[in-house]
Amino acid sequence: MSTWTQAGRKVAALDDMSSSEEIMPHKAQQRFTQEILSAGHDLTACLRVLPGGLLAEFNGGLHPVIVSNGHPPVTHEGQGCFGGFCFHITHSKIEAGQTAAGTFTFAGSFHEAERALLAAGFRRRHGAHAGKREFRTRGSRLTGANSAHFLLVESADLKTGSETQGEFHFGEHNPYSPLGWLLHWFLEAHR
Repeated sequence: MSTWTQAGRKVAALDDMSSSEEIMPHKAQQRFTQEILSAGHDLTACLRVLPGGLLAEFNGGLHPVIVSNGHPPVTHEGQGCFGGFCFHITHSKIEAGQTAAGTFTFAGSFHEAERALLAAGFRRRHGAHAGKREFRTRGSRLTGANSAHFLLVESADLKTGSETQGEFHFGEHNPYSPLGWLLHWFLEAHR
């Protein structure tokens, strides 16, 4: 994180940090959704979708979450920067570095969804996904680890649609980071 001076005081430049560094608890233990359910917590109530990943809020802290495959999908209404999004969290793909994945809907037009993702710290990328627009968070500085990847499905009318759909996953390496392209290609892209 870099700092600069404004009116004689130091101010942190948040744009110099990745989204995952801004909100991901560094010392918190990762928890599987099955473990959270077994402890008696309601996933719908404790999950938080943030640009840096899927987190669970319980026992006075935020914990990074890995979705356990095999239980029913969880629906989560987005909050904060994800207001207007409804997430359907369905699975993980650990062999590809994905800690959580699923689909989402956005209550608004394609362009409104695009603006919401950009405002949340995502960057638009030109990927290899025909009929979809790709957005990613930076992830960690050198490797791009813990990047969020969102795909907006392009419809016939991008400006006035009442609902936008897409796909998401968290946890893999950002292929647009200095070393992330190598890690993404060899460890994740073909799994």
